[in-house]
Amino acid sequence: MPPKKVSTSKTPSKPAASKGTTTKTPEKKAGIQKGEASASASAAPPPMPPVTTISLKGLSTLAEEANRKDPNKWPLIIDLQGNVTTFFKYRDANVLQAELPGDLSVDKLRVALIGALRFGKPLVLDMGSRDMGEVERLNDVEKNLLDSLLNKTLLEDERYLTLVQPEDEKEYHNSAYYATERFSLVVVTTNPSPNTHIAARMTCFQVE
Repeated sequence: MPPKKVSTSKTPSKPAASKGTTTKTPEKKAGIQKGEASASASAAPPPMPPVTTISLKGLSTLAEEANRKDPNKWPLIIDLQGNVTTFFKYRDANVLQAELPGDLSVDKLRVALIGALRFGKPLVLDMGSRDMGEVERLNDVEKNLLDSLLNKTLLEDERYLTLVQPEDEKEYHNSAYYATERFSLVVVTTNPSPNTHIAARMTCFQVE
C-alpha cells in the first residue's frame, strides 16, 4: 500500500511539469532565436586587420619587420603582381603552391614544414587566387596543426618532433639538429580581399 500511495502522489506532478513547460514555450523559442542570432554574430568573419605596404626588395627583411609589429604572428603577403613567390624561390625557402596539383598534399606539407624547421628557413604557402581557408589542409598532417603553427606553440618544448616519421633521417629525430629560431611561416595570396579568418591571425603586408 505505501508504494501505491507514493506512485499516486507523483502522478499529478508530471502533468504539472508538462503544463509549466507548455506555458513557457514562447519564452524558450524567443531564447532559442536570441541564441541563434548570437551564434550567427559570433560566426561572422572578423574585420580585415591593418595592411602595411612593403616593397619587393623589402621582403628580404620581412621576418624582422613582422616580428617588430607583432612577435606572436607570422606574415601574410597580398601579392597583386604575383612576384613574391619567385622572390622566395631565390631565397632558399621551402615554397608550396596551392595551384600546383599535389603541392598541398599531406606528405608534401609535412616534409616541407619539418625541413624548414630543421634548416631554419621560411615555409612559403602560396595560395594564389584560392581561398586562404585551404591552409587548413595542414590539419590533415596533424590535428590542430594550423592553430599550433599560427600561434607558434609548435615551436615550444620540441612539439614539432611529433611531425617526424620513423622513415625520416635520424637527424630529424633530434632537436639538436633544428634551427627553429630562424624558421618562419609566410602565406601569400593574390586576392586583394583575403579570408579574414586567417588574415586576422597574421601580420598583413601588401607588395607595392
